[in-house]
Amino acid sequence: MARWGKFITFEGIDGSGKSTLLNAVYERLLEVFPAEKVVKTHEPGGTHFADLLRGVLSERVEREPMAELFTLMAARYDHTKRKIIPALQDGKVVLCDRYSDSTFAYQVFGKGIEYYTVARFNKVATLGIKPKLTLLIDVPVDVALGRLAEKGKLDHYESLDRAFFERVRYGYLALAKRAKKRIKVLDGTQPEGVVLEEAWKHVQRVLGMV
Repeated sequence: MARWGKFITFEGIDGSGKSTLLNAVYERLLEVFPAEKVVKTHEPGGTHFADLLRGVLSERVEREPMAELFTLMAARYDHTKRKIIPALQDGKVVLCDRYSDSTFAYQVFGKGIEYYTVARFNKVATLGIKPKLTLLIDVPVDVALGRLAEKGKLDHYESLDRAFFERVRYGYLALAKRAKKRIKVLDGTQPEGVVLEEAWKHVQRVLGMV
């Protein structure tokens, strides 16, 4: 039976550069491990069903925060049970663009849902699994909004106001203070190569490569 794999998540406000960093770490891991031993995925999404729900969540329509939470948790449960856990059981390294921390930052700090309400639902949706390492790419809101402005068409979350992003950023940093061993904060205003090297040191440590 394969050893349980390693689960690494990438977090940050929209426009932080987390997806770019994940792809760079993924490419570097492929230089070390066989391609079939490294899984790259994302949330909301990651399975066909969860990706359908991602499309709904991305729509710029009014919604109740709790309805949004239920939809996110449905997507997470399907993704976790059908993709993440099987990969970890097979001893793979799983890199995920967003996971539980996003929900606490966006739904609790950003949209005002009570913390323990989210925690209860999240425990069910994750089937109790937690990342071994979370890389939080932190940038000032002005930097993130500037990057999003260059993107063009924005989804529901990307189109929310500055005050929302400030709350979410504050939420992420508060979460990082509570989980210093797991969540490593990276300065996303540094050059991409510098951020990658710092992130890579944390990844190597978690994977037992150093």
